[in-house]
Amino acid sequence: MKVLVSLGFFDDSGECRLVGVDLATGHSEVLLSYLPPPQLRVVSRGFTGACLSEDGRAVYAAGHAAVFRVNAQTWTVDGILHMPSFNDLHHVAAGGGRIYVSNTGSDEIDVFSTDGRFVGSYMLTPSWVLASKMHGLLPSLSIDVNDVGWEPGKGAGAQWHSSITGAGRIEEDDGYHTAQSMRAVTPYWQGKLPDRLHPNHTCLLPTQTLVTCFRDGSIRDLGTLRVLYQRAGSFPHDGVGVDGWFYFTTIDGKVWALRLVDDVLGDSHRDMSAARDSVEPARCWDIAEQTGRYGWCRGLLIRTDSEGISAAVGLTEVKRDRLPSHRWCDRTPEGSTTGVVWLDLTTGRQMGWVDLSDSERHSKIYSVLPWGGT
Repeated sequence: MKVLVSLGFFDDSGECRLVGVDLATGHSEVLLSYLPPPQLRVVSRGFTGACLSEDGRAVYAAGHAAVFRVNAQTWTVDGILHMPSFNDLHHVAAGGGRIYVSNTGSDEIDVFSTDGRFVGSYMLTPSWVLASKMHGLLPSLSIDVNDVGWEPGKGAGAQWHSSITGAGRIEEDDGYHTAQSMRAVTPYWQGKLPDRLHPNHTCLLPTQTLVTCFRDGSIRDLGTLRVLYQRAGSFPHDGVGVDGWFYFTTIDGKVWALRLVDDVLGDSHRDMSAARDSVEPARCWDIAEQTGRYGWCRGLLIRTDSEGISAAVGLTEVKRDRLPSHRWCDRTPEGSTTGVVWLDLTTGRQMGWVDLSDSERHSKIYSVLPWGGT
């Protein structure tokens, strides 16, 4: 299996890379190394989630502040898509003549035509929250901004109108997000700001568009804005639909699968009860237990052929001096690696592994895409 990997580094360079990987031979090659223009460059970022264009001639790769169109024949950037409301983009999906951008920092999915014209947005939090963030003011994370209520003055939204200065009083600086003192002077698209739901991956099914939401462990239908599956604390990331199943990763190193009915994910998997463990996906594979490889788990590619079904899964090294703010897994950071593992989902056998670790720059993987090797 040959795959294309989008990645970046935790260093100050802002370098973006696309890497071609042959999982059967263990060979890898850098196809593109790219520095965004200064106004769109953000340290410790790089390429995040990516997808192929519908005709396969281009790669749409997200960065923190823009989507970059890459010519898949010359491996050069020939287009940049940017809006001032972009922040911490995590993924791009293409289908039906549209491009869907997971605008993670703004808690929305923005939709464009392939010529770069804005079409509309699926907003997962009220628009006043985005307006306040773009002015450097964030409502406290302790406030349920979706709980507006029917009585004037009692809903969270009223705080925007009655006390805009109060919107800026949030939790103490955590060393990761842009410091509060710098938010008013940092362009919104360059800031690292707390989000609410953290929508990170969009999956286009024939008649349904799904989005995985990291913070509340949910999978949502953008057409109906309904929660179809939720398991708090599971932190889902990439999600793809293949042969009647919706496969998705969770950051602890598991691949899950929910059955689709007529290519649609229904709400029979929805688990909003206190006993949330009573409803589980029909299938689950623990990458670490089955291969010995582990790390922050993100990228996912599922392949089916005459030999069965397999998965290429991206892992990112976790370092003790750079621990995630969310519970990652029960293992220690030591021994985690950055790379792509190839797993036979029928037998659980590891079929290949390519190490993409960089001990000095700390590389990180986002998407794993099909690649013809040319």
